[in-house]
Amino acid sequence: MKPLVLSLLPRPPHASRDGLAIRNYHLLAALTREFRVKALTLADPERLYEAEWPAGIDSEQIWQAPRGFRRVAAAAGSLVAGGAYSERMYRSAGAARRLREIVAAEPPRWIVAHSYHVAWAALRATRPLWIDFHNVDSEIWLRTQAAAASPWLRWFARFQAGRVVALEGVLAQAAAGISCVSPRDATALRTLGARGEPLVVPNGVDLSRHAFRPEPPANETVVFVGDLSWPPNADGVRWFLSEVWPRVRAQRPSARAEIVGRSAPPALERLGGPDVRFAGEGGDARTHWLRAAVAVVPLRAGGGTRLKILEAAATGVPVVSTSVGAEGLALADESEILRRDDADAFARATVHLLGDRPAARRQAEAARARVEKEYGWGPIGEAFVRALADARPAA
Repeated sequence: MKPLVLSLLPRPPHASRDGLAIRNYHLLAALTREFRVKALTLADPERLYEAEWPAGIDSEQIWQAPRGFRRVAAAAGSLVAGGAYSERMYRSAGAARRLREIVAAEPPRWIVAHSYHVAWAALRATRPLWIDFHNVDSEIWLRTQAAAASPWLRWFARFQAGRVVALEGVLAQAAAGISCVSPRDATALRTLGARGEPLVVPNGVDLSRHAFRPEPPANETVVFVGDLSWPPNADGVRWFLSEVWPRVRAQRPSARAEIVGRSAPPALERLGGPDVRFAGEGGDARTHWLRAAVAVVPLRAGGGTRLKILEAAATGVPVVSTSVGAEGLALADESEILRRDDADAFARATVHLLGDRPAARRQAEAARARVEKEYGWGPIGEAFVRALADARPAA
């Protein structure tokens, strides 16, 4: 019989919904090749995320208090009693209790925390803990402190950054194994004092699901895809619509922007107009990539790597990104992606791809070749599960 792995997730996995859900879907699928997998996922009554589980996973949902209540409680608790807001948001007595019950019934080979947010409960479980750091979150807080439009958010990010650094350090030193999405993040985790060498498990793309489109569309639709409740995404779209988009429209009057992502703040939606459409969560991103002439990733804060760049590249959509947005991905600048950090240069790159279709197609073909070589989920998942299967950590 295969050994048991107990997986902890902050929200349900899904093959196409958002970056964390996609990553966790494919890593769970990989784990089933060598392990029996029991998964506990937190669930929020205010955000009823659709779950899509790989075959062979024994899954349970643990309900949390509504998100609005948890946000207030986590912020107040962090300000008054200490600790990181991000960890307090995902504390769950029910998940900790169920974890103890499962471990008592059959001690797993590993407990895998699919995000550092849910790792804290596993530290007391007396079983080897593996943490998959989807992002080095402290860096996101530090960048949000510098880039956020809201003075309150800048203050809160500055207050939280040190606490998240401390939490990440404790977890990295306590875990028997850790993984991350890029060599850059691995360096950050080593600096935090990781007990072992971080395993780089890149974000990937399902190359069969995101097939290369035979022909680009005839329109001039510029597409952004990302969760707009995440402050770095909302800030990036705000900057794009305020600073970049007027410059694009001045040269390409027929261009249209489509912003795909849930929970756009009202102030952000007010930046829309006849030439800007907020599409909401949008369902399967493939429908948007198929009609996109250009994908934009205008992030000025953030961490980890963007799965949506990989999806766009796999589908055949040329990408313009800031350096932060494209961080950690081995896409060659100028030939496979255009990196631009000031508004005028970003606009000129977007206009160039809209106006020069042969150049846009050459970039799209080169980017697809890159993701086929380095970013298919199959080999990525195989390396991840092999590391867990081969390791023999002490409990």
